[in-house]
Amino acid sequence: MLHSSTTKRLALTVALAASLGAAFTGSSASADPKQLTAAVGVGSDTTQDVMNAMTGFTNGDYYTPIHSSTASGARQVISFDATPPAGVSDNCITPKVGGPTFARPNGSTGGRRALSRAIDGTLYGSAACGGVQDVSGLVEFARSSSGPASGDTGTDLTYIPFGRDGMSFAYYRAAGSPVASLTRAELTSLFTTGPQVIAGVRIVPCGIQTSSGTYAFWNTVTTASASAENTATTECNALLGRAQENHGDELQARGDALAALPGHSGDQVVIGFSAGSFVSKANGVAPGNNAAALMGSISNNGSGVNLGSPVTGVAPNLVPAAAFFGDSVFGRNVYNVFPTSVITSAFGNDDLKTLFSGPTSALCSATATINAFGFLVHPSCGSTATKGSLISGQL
Repeated sequence: MLHSSTTKRLALTVALAASLGAAFTGSSASADPKQLTAAVGVGSDTTQDVMNAMTGFTNGDYYTPIHSSTASGARQVISFDATPPAGVSDNCITPKVGGPTFARPNGSTGGRRALSRAIDGTLYGSAACGGVQDVSGLVEFARSSSGPASGDTGTDLTYIPFGRDGMSFAYYRAAGSPVASLTRAELTSLFTTGPQVIAGVRIVPCGIQTSSGTYAFWNTVTTASASAENTATTECNALLGRAQENHGDELQARGDALAALPGHSGDQVVIGFSAGSFVSKANGVAPGNNAAALMGSISNNGSGVNLGSPVTGVAPNLVPAAAFFGDSVFGRNVYNVFPTSVITSAFGNDDLKTLFSGPTSALCSATATINAFGFLVHPSCGSTATKGSLISGQL
């Protein structure tokens, strides 16, 4: 008869062997990296850095990655930048192992367009990245810094807000004192009719790349149609093309190019710019830099209110100005966009729901990270009330 202590040792050995056997003979999926099943996001330049932080790493720093509930598989997220990051030579992405490579969606509209093609199964892409192809199942959500277009009554997409941003103009003048404060009326005049002299300085408006949600939102601030804005920004756009949104170095490059022309040394350039993006870059949490571009103040929001600057403090401790971000004209929501049938379904898809939907979702609970990247947490974070139509186009 075995001694009781020997019996216990044998029982422990058997249990350990069984657990090790289960670990080594279980399905391969149980041991695969969680990132292989992560929800893929593409789109907005404005929110790419904060969403990169939600994946666990950005700009050389580690963050606590968000994940869905344990019951729904602890699913994580991955997020592809709007433009190739440093060290990446092409504009193509392969978001899922074994899946096709396709063109990187640039901007809110680009992201929503790719998501729309993933929903309806029609083709997306470009010849440079494998041609147009089926991207169904390759994109779960789109980052967007603008909501549905005015008058859009569609319901195929659901826009879930998580942050609040402020949008003003960024400015740069190569020589001389710049004009640092403008009214909404002055911005409207600049972006609907073109360059003009204000406070003794010739100011030239510059255009944002047109797949950007920042471009779309800025046109609502200035009340400019796409055609009027295109004409008004022609002089600046002719220098180096339309600028990638929220890149101060690109604004400075255009200002320097303009100043190098005969008779334009004292000209100033301006462009619509996300205050959240400005804060994150100035504070060093996001890659890139604002170069010599600065954020402008709004002395009259169109209703007689002096909003001042959208940012306060000194880098690396800049923070949003809450009143500016809360303004109904110059403040805006930033979203993640989903197929309505998925994110609001009565049953299933608990992974995406616990990640993004509702005030206690993983994203809405990551308040410190949202704030670190220059945004305020949206007061209705996680709401699924805002709907819109699919976005047309194959790229």
